[in-house]
Amino acid sequence: MRAARLALLKGGPGAVRVETLARELHVSKGSFYWHFKDREALLEALLREWEEEKSLLSDLVAQRDVRLAVASFFEELEHRVMLSEQGEWPSDAAIFAWAAVSPKVARRAKKEEETRIRLLKKLFRQEELGEFVYMAYLGFLLWRRRVPEAAEKYPVLAEISKALLRNPPRGWKLAVRHAREGENA
Repeated sequence: MRAARLALLKGGPGAVRVETLARELHVSKGSFYWHFKDREALLEALLREWEEEKSLLSDLVAQRDVRLAVASFFEELEHRVMLSEQGEWPSDAAIFAWAAVSPKVARRAKKEEETRIRLLKKLFRQEELGEFVYMAYLGFLLWRRRVPEAAEKYPVLAEISKALLRNPPRGWKLAVRHAREGENA
């Protein structure tokens, strides 16, 4: 799976090819088919693996200490992003890039994102800030894919997000209400 995750991350779904992966891994194509019926089954496994990784959020929502849960969330998120760059964990960046070219994957990613955002709102106990932090994370992912050294800025994203969650700026609820009224105008 590691080689397939890296292929998806670096080259998109078109790079997830049985012959290429078998050659890289120094195995026969037959050994690939021992694990997966076909290429589509491998792609499905990659997508399903990503969909199932929301357990972190589910576990943290259940914690009583919100500050500890939020700190744990950002630490684990950083760890998972680093692992995904090495192919050791499913990559949000790879799945979102795939979703941009596949309506089927886009539908599944949208459903998964809705679940993640709902869990973040529960974890943070602040609806709009939960959405904001998620959007900031997505921006970070895109930036990091284009500019690898941007990974060094993750602690800044995490600390600002935690500060906003601990002490939201005065007037933010009014600003959100005005923004929502503008959406409905």
